[in-house]
Amino acid sequence: MNQSINLGQPLYVLPQNKKRTLIPKTLLLVVLGVIFYLGILLNVTLLNLTAEEDTIVKIIGLMVLTIIVGIGIFLDYHQASQPHTFYQDRLVVEKKEHFYHAIEKVERKQNFWDKLFKTYSIDLGEGIVLRNIPQTVSIEGYIQQLIAYAKQNNPGNR
Repeated sequence: MNQSINLGQPLYVLPQNKKRTLIPKTLLLVVLGVIFYLGILLNVTLLNLTAEEDTIVKIIGLMVLTIIVGIGIFLDYHQASQPHTFYQDRLVVEKKEHFYHAIEKVERKQNFWDKLFKTYSIDLGEGIVLRNIPQTVSIEGYIQQLIAYAKQNNPGNR
């Protein structure tokens, strides 16, 4: 169990769109990996290495880059698998609790990748962002109701 307190039964679990996270980040990792590998190739050609040493350096560089890209994809997949979980008095995003009474704004945002994958994000301020929400799910009103309810029932926590 990752959290020390019992959160109870969630009101709503909002999964993230995994393709929206994985495809852009994988493309970025691959492009950066290719650029880095080209840098390795350039440096190897400038060194006076034997053909065997040249091959070994290129293979090791390619293996290291493959491992780094693989780890990056795994971490991105793990992050995209974490749903946004709504409870009666709090929201859990990336295993961090955020109480509704502390949320000041609910702002929908959409960038190029969001438009391409038909998703959007919701900025709740203070670095709290719900990402990769499918456009078919309209959750802003629900969040605003939860915030209003929390502030109405806990006026001292504003």
